[in-house]
Amino acid sequence: MSHHPATGGALGRRRPWARVASTLLRLGLGVLWLVAGCLKVGDADGMVRSVRAFRVLPEALVHPVAYAVPFVEIALGVLLLLGLAVRAGALLSCLLLAVYIGAIASAAARGLRIECGCFSKGGDLAKNAPTHYTSELVRDSLLLLASALLAVWPHGYLTLDRLLFGPAPDRRPEGSGDLDDDRDDEHWASNEHWAADEHWAHDEHCADDEADEHETDDSRDGGDWHDGYRVRTGDQPRPGDRAGRMRRER
Repeated sequence: MSHHPATGGALGRRRPWARVASTLLRLGLGVLWLVAGCLKVGDADGMVRSVRAFRVLPEALVHPVAYAVPFVEIALGVLLLLGLAVRAGALLSCLLLAVYIGAIASAAARGLRIECGCFSKGGDLAKNAPTHYTSELVRDSLLLLASALLAVWPHGYLTLDRLLFGPAPDRRPEGSGDLDDDRDDEHWASNEHWAADEHWAHDEHCADDEADEHETDDSRDGGDWHDGYRVRTGDQPRPGDRAGRMRRER
């Protein structure tokens, strides 16, 4: 008996390999954000130079943003490593990376020669120093993709979310795949049985219609034979017989 093909929802059923991939993405992003924040938190002046070099924010916002970014990155890294509010952390990671990608692309489009300061000291580059916009955009784009995947599949192993709130509501228990297959088989068999019954009923109805048609033809033939017999014997048909025959012919 054939089974229904697997759909894209198989990943949502928390297959072991999907949970392993979610765990690796979460831990990798957590370490990355924690390291990036720790490298920046001890160099406030460098962060101010880096934020100012992009020439995007007004001067009144340069210092608040420069001071806040390292702590946001550290907090995000800690949350991801602990596995607490994983989906929210993944979405925040997507937001930060999207902002960084937009800022780098804007600097490249305007012809600025700066260092982004993601994992090093930022600011304006020295004369004739090469920029690294392409590699930085590729790197941040891949990290954005990883963050988006983690937001879609946040239920990995070793998370506080699982410890505090229990398994995900849509997690399938052990052996549920076999139960679902049995339900699919039962549903398929029920549909097949229903179709067979409907086909049998249709054939029986057609047979009844054919029988009625043959009976009508026979009655017509019988009526013609009786009329012929009456003509040969000189007996005239009765008005009731003729009226009945006319009704049958109609």
